[in-house]
Amino acid sequence: MSNQPDSPTPSVCTLEVYEPNPNVLYSLEATAHLARVPRRSVLIYCRAGLLRPVFQPPHGVMGFTEEAIYAIRRIEKLRAVHSMDVSCIKTMFDLLDEVERLRTEIRFFRSH
Repeated sequence: MSNQPDSPTPSVCTLEVYEPNPNVLYSLEATAHLARVPRRSVLIYCRAGLLRPVFQPPHGVMGFTEEAIYAIRRIEKLRAVHSMDVSCIKTMFDLLDEVERLRTEIRFFRSH
């Protein structure tokens, strides 16, 4: 038995602090790589409405912002830690968007 304290190991589900850069677009492949998920997961999240890709003319190639990478990491954490399925996560994200919209509306009415 060793007298050395256990070294802390980072959790697989730890969410990293992340500041998105709005001026950078990543390809589907790069987005999947940076988010550490299969391409298929990114496409499933797009189809479910959890991600909104930017379509680049002239061929309509999908591009993703760093914010999308952060969203994928949030989705993956919810799936891993809370065993939430995609439809449940979509509902939760929709409710969070609605709460933020209502907060903005309340701030507007309070200032006028």
